Amino acid sequence: MLGGLVLAGPSRTGESPSEAVPAQPPSTVLDALFPTGRDTRALSALAEAEKLAQSESFRTREVGRDAHTSHHIVWIRDREIPHRHERHDLLVVMLRGYGGMRLGKEERPVGPGSILYVPRGTMHTFRNASGEPAAAYAIYVPPFDGIDRVTTE
Repeated sequence: MLGGLVLAGPSRTGESPSEAVPAQPPSTVLDALFPTGRDTRALSALAEAEKLAQSESFRTREVGRDAHTSHHIVWIRDREIPHRHERHDLLVVMLRGYGGMRLGKEERPVGPGSILYVPRGTMHTFRNASGEPAAAYAIYVPPFDGIDRVTTE
């Protein structure tokens, strides 16, 4: 074990691990162990789990939480209102869509697979340029309380 990471290989007797390595790459998945149980789903299924109504510009759904983090899927049609979280750090993985992510004063292009880290207190906003609702997997540390969202500008 190395820093909480288990490195697995053949056993000392030369036997293979109990699960065979797949012949083809598996789909990209969420594999999370929450107190309520293990949640393993294709990331594409998470992004497609819900559709925004035509009148909706933003939606978030909690996937799970533990004592230290909360996990959410976020859908954005056009753009977020610039805001910050005073008591939460945020890690975002873009699942679908592309556009610009502004962290502080600078905006950078982002798309599927982009990983964004937003330290607490940092103004941020996403601007969707893809023409369809964007979807992202968001992890808050500590667990999001639903209140800590301060609009800026």
